Amino acid sequence: MAGTLTSIAVLLGALLAGAGGAVIAALGAGCCTAIGFILNGRPSITSCVEVRQAAHDRGYAAGLSQALLHGLVQYEAAIFPASPDGVTAEEQAARRIRAYRVAAEEAVPENIRRLAANALAALDNSDHERARDAMQALALATQRLGRARF
Repeated sequence: MAGTLTSIAVLLGALLAGAGGAVIAALGAGCCTAIGFILNGRPSITSCVEVRQAAHDRGYAAGLSQALLHGLVQYEAAIFPASPDGVTAEEQAARRIRAYRVAAEEAVPENIRRLAANALAALDNSDHERARDAMQALALATQRLGRARF
């Protein structure tokens, strides 16, 4: 934007006063641009850093939510295996610990944490119907979080 205004000032200066007018207009426009940047540029830079940090935080939260969903799916597969001898007790315990650790991360959004707690409670009680519904709700919320635009 500042470059465009400087170019317009140079052209107007050249048309109205020749080469000397173009130089004076360019210097004037450049000085005004510099003053404007000094007076207003720093808040803009600060706001860009804040926006970038907020985007990073949202992306991190969305990634943790995906990891949590993945961990819960793995735990669900351990609770309700496809075959009777599909998962050992140690593996089931390891998957449970992983799911609880990811759910305990501070960066996980509160709504995702609540949905994960419902799913974990259902899985701990081996309630297949409730676990399926809780997992579906968690998957939908995680998908919405990943698609959200701020």
